[in-house]
Amino acid sequence: MAVLLGSGLFLASFEMLATGQPVAKEATSPETAATKVCSGCHTMQIVMDTPKDYDAWHDTVQSMIDRGAQGTPDEFDLVMQFLFQNMTTVDVNHADAETLMAVLHASQATAGAIVARRTSRPFKDLADLESSVPGLDRATLDAKKRMIFFQ
Repeated sequence: MAVLLGSGLFLASFEMLATGQPVAKEATSPETAATKVCSGCHTMQIVMDTPKDYDAWHDTVQSMIDRGAQGTPDEFDLVMQFLFQNMTTVDVNHADAETLMAVLHASQATAGAIVARRTSRPFKDLADLESSVPGLDRATLDAKKRMIFFQ
């Protein structure tokens, strides 16, 4: 048992940087990647307070990389996935089905219903969307209402 504990301490000390700081493990989920990468320079509140469209997020992440943001290519992909799913604005009357699925956390059938309905009559507002399309999660829509547009 002591040998196993000793080897564990050795491995833990092996994972320390020369500065004595532990080496951060690679993030494996969108949320942990966003927290790890973005929090290196600023709070996550800044991210959560600034919804943008996908292209603007892409430009922002590239700018952060250019300014020294630390992460692996896989982590930056996960950061973009997090931003797309959680902080990206969407125009319900013009977004493609894939975007509707990701941003509204909607099923393929629900996104298809949105696309089909708006072809005959565009949605006026969030209430119109909720009353016209079954399968949307009201809590998700309420949490994202500042990111949902109807143009």
